[in-house]
Amino acid sequence: MSGRIVRWLLPLVVLAGCVTPLEDILDPAIDLDDVEASVTLLDTTVKEDMGGVYSVEEGQQQFGDTIALRWNARDLSGFGTRNVCFLTMRGGVRGDTGVIEGTWRFTTGSSTGIIRLRALPDEGGRALSGGTVKAKDIVWRGTWSGADGANARPLVLRGKRALFRRPNGFSIIAHRGGGRNSERYGVSENSLEMMRLASRLGATGIEIDVHRTRDDQAIIFHDPTFTPRTIRGAYVLGDVENYTLRQIKAVARLVNGEQIPTLEEALRTVIDETPLEMVWLDIKAETIIDSIIAVQKRMMEYAVQQRRTVKIYLGIPTSEVRDAYLASPLRGAVPVLCELDANSVRAVDAAVWAPRFTAGLQLDVVKQMHREQRRVYVWTLDDPNFMRSFLTDGDFDGVLTNYPMLLAAIFYTRAL
Repeated sequence: MSGRIVRWLLPLVVLAGCVTPLEDILDPAIDLDDVEASVTLLDTTVKEDMGGVYSVEEGQQQFGDTIALRWNARDLSGFGTRNVCFLTMRGGVRGDTGVIEGTWRFTTGSSTGIIRLRALPDEGGRALSGGTVKAKDIVWRGTWSGADGANARPLVLRGKRALFRRPNGFSIIAHRGGGRNSERYGVSENSLEMMRLASRLGATGIEIDVHRTRDDQAIIFHDPTFTPRTIRGAYVLGDVENYTLRQIKAVARLVNGEQIPTLEEALRTVIDETPLEMVWLDIKAETIIDSIIAVQKRMMEYAVQQRRTVKIYLGIPTSEVRDAYLASPLRGAVPVLCELDANSVRAVDAAVWAPRFTAGLQLDVVKQMHREQRRVYVWTLDDPNFMRSFLTDGDFDGVLTNYPMLLAAIFYTRAL
């Protein structure tokens, strides 16, 4: 018996050994709650006006020439293309001086640290305090340092203009709940923790993957199988559909220790705990389409009760899911996003068409979809050159990406 157990466990040990841990990232020595508690907070209108495109006058070697600053509820996020950097800060005013402090981070590696900035009274601080400010009137002066706060160096951001806005809106959609590279943040893809983080990374919406358990429960998980790439726990390897929800909740953990959420848990978290405006449900389990639609409909009603504007789309990525939807008695009960051809989009009366980027700009088809009052999202763009091309030459209403902070930097800093 023991010999058979050893032989059965050996492949699991080998598989686990194939997962190479990434370099640890130091947590910067700053508490954002303490920063927030030390200032008078800004109202929503002032936050909106303060957000904008800022030129980097000192600190260019670290952060590049331009940073886009944008508030997301309590957090002021900053995005730059150099090293795919992003900032997470909080702040307000102390008297007639503006104060923002927080962290900086490079997506391309493990570099991180602390930022402390001030807007002096004559450089926008007084206007911030008085509630009459525009980004172009603010100069932020201060320092950036490493994670321990030592060796601080000058950083100056001068306001240039407002953030770029698309007249009909634009969705920055983070793949797998926030970005497939989420292991760099110490949280797992498709986890509740990742969804809570997504807006800090620049996302205004997220895409999440919906699978079924053996007892027909909808869970958020991408792959059809549990493997050491995505799961901790030797007792839950193999097909996702082989396990009940109770078994998964009891012994399976995502790679950073989080539980695998149900669809309802995920949507409730988005509604209650994030400023996200859109959720794209990528359906991997057409056999439970009715129960997925029922949860989606219930959570859309809950969002209205909570006075939250959140679009939730039932994603149709395959002909199997399309056919299951068309056969469902709940057809038409929820908004639909379709990745298939134009005829399929019309057959399911999708609110959104979502073609793959490899099909190109498809300007004529996009124009026709807009005439039919449908939005168009393209997926999955991760290369900055492709992002710029699709934003400049295309007419898309949103982009799905693994790097929402990079897309945010490119989109918001476009010329008005």
